[in-house]
Formats: sequence, C-alpha cells, structure tokens
Amino acid sequence: MISLEGADMNNTLQNGMSIMEFLSGSTEAHSVKELSDRMKLPKSHICRLLKTLKDIGYVEQNDDRKYFISLKILCLSNGCLRRMGTRTRVRPFLYKLANELGREIYLQIPHDCQSMVVDVVSPEGVKRDLGLDIGSINPINYTAGGKVCAAYSSPKELEAHVKKYGLRKMTDKTITDLSKLKIELEKVRKEKVAVMDSERTPGVAAIASPVFDCNGALAAVIGTMLPEGEHTEKDWNKYKKSIYDAAESASYALGYALYKMK
Repeated sequence: MISLEGADMNNTLQNGMSIMEFLSGSTEAHSVKELSDRMKLPKSHICRLLKTLKDIGYVEQNDDRKYFISLKILCLSNGCLRRMGTRTRVRPFLYKLANELGREIYLQIPHDCQSMVVDVVSPEGVKRDLGLDIGSINPINYTAGGKVCAAYSSPKELEAHVKKYGLRKMTDKTITDLSKLKIELEKVRKEKVAVMDSERTPGVAAIASPVFDCNGALAAVIGTMLPEGEHTEKDWNKYKKSIYDAAESASYALGYALYKMK
C-alpha cells in the first residue's frame, strides 16, 4: 500500500476531485487516455485514481471500458438534488401522502434496473427515521422500489443485471429465481403497484408505484415501508390505493395523463 502524506495526499485528493468534476459535467464516458490528456497526468496515475473512485462507487465503466460518473455522486449534495426537476415537481405529492398515511414516503429514481432513494418526506411533526437514507440502492428482487424499476427495464437490461449481480437471498421469502421474478414483474406492470413482504427483513413490508414522465417513460418511484404488525390486509389495500393515486397524480404533474391505460 502506498503511503501518502502532506502535499502528495493533497495532490491526490485534488486530482481525484478533478476527475469527478470532469466526469460529472460530461454526458459521455471517457477512456484513461482521454482523462490523462485532459488532466495532464500520467496514465498510471489516472488508473490508480479511477480504481479508487470505482472501488468506492463514484465512477463506473461501460462495455468499452470507459469511465463515467455514477449516481452515487447524489449522496454528496442536497443542492444537486434540489436542482432535479422531477424531485421538485413531485415533492408536494410526497408531503400529501406522508400526512395522509402518517408514514415516511420515499422518492426513488431508476438506477441500473434498481432504484435509488433521492428524497425522504416525513409526516408533519414526526421525526425522520434514518433507516433508509438518500443514496440508498434498492435491489430488484427484495425491495418494492427495485421491483418497479426492474419491471420497466428492458428484458436485455434485466438479464444483464442478473448475470452481473445475481439474485441475493435475504430471507426465506426472497425471490431468487429469475423466471419467478419475471412473473412478479409482469404483475407489477399490470397493477402499477409493487409489494415486498418480509423479503428483505422478516416482518417488514413495503409498497411502491411508478411515476411516468410526459413520454410515458419511468421517471421515479413513490413508496413507503410498513414495520412488523402494521400491515394487515386492510392496511395493504389502503396503502396500495393511496400510493397508486399519488403516483398517478405525480405522473399527471409531469405531463402524463394515460396512467390507467399504460
């Protein structure tokens, strides 16, 4: 392991941040050589920096082995989140739903077939539970938000994701078979509601629904969690309808008026 002290440490940090700033401002992925030329640094140094940034999740590689910034960058800045148009336009519906259900409501966006939490809204007068933070990633087979994002991914994207990451088993109720997961995702597309019941943690449930943009593409996911003992059949029906209605209203606010027909 290389020991870095003083100026060397400062230069390494500065160079790493420079790479992140450049990638975050680019719509394209870049090769080591391109970054080396841009930063005027040796390719060996760029490789070490990229390896570190990739290991901690801030950059990713595409099939051409070029690098691009990951959505984990959102964890660093609430200011960045405030600039997201979808988040701003959907937030009133999150507040209304949180107060209606008396529960925290999570806004998520698609990320590599999975979902990423980008906003958490609590009911008025209720202190926020930090159990699920902004930046949290929800896998496709044992979270409600993840199921929604997987349901609206292409078959090719879904199979590539499963090939890369597998279907991790968390409890005895976790779906670990791709064919069974596909059946579940078809149900999600049909009902526009995804449920998770003890698939991640015994006794904990969750419900989520998709939000579509003006083109009918998946823009976000609205959902909530129900602790053990708080999800009777009556609760299920109430929460599913309320979350569905909120997602439909949010979709309409984004310019999509065919929610029930999709």
